[in-house]
Amino acid sequence: MSTRLEQITAILDRLSANGGADITAAVAVNMDGIVLASRMLGDANPDRMGAVAASLVGMTKRVAGDLKIGNAEETIIRADEGLFVVLPSGDQSLLAVNLRGGANLGITLIEAREAAAAIGRAL
Repeated sequence: MSTRLEQITAILDRLSANGGADITAAVAVNMDGIVLASRMLGDANPDRMGAVAASLVGMTKRVAGDLKIGNAEETIIRADEGLFVVLPSGDQSLLAVNLRGGANLGITLIEAREAAAAIGRAL
C-alpha cells in the first residue's frame, strides 16, 4: 500500500500529464501553506506557492464574507503571463496550480478539480 505522500504525488503527476504544457506547477498544501507534495515544471518555488495559496484563500474568504456573496470556492488570478488557481482539496488542504499564459482554463479547471477531490480523499 502506498503512503499518503506517494498517493498525492501520483495525483499531481497525473494532473501534470493531463494538463500538458498548460500546467507549469502544481502544489498540494495544508491550510497553513505547508507543502505536502509538488510537481514543478517551471522555476516557481513550491514553498512560496504554498504560502501564497494559503494567504489568498484566507483573504478570499474574508472578502466573500464582507460582500455577503457566500462561501468562496476557488480563487483564480489571471495575469498577463499566466494564471494562478487555488482550489480546496478536502477540509484541511489546498491545491495550487500555475498555468502558462494562453492556457485552456476550462479544461485545466476540470482536471484540477478532479485532482483536488482525489487529494482530499487521500488525506
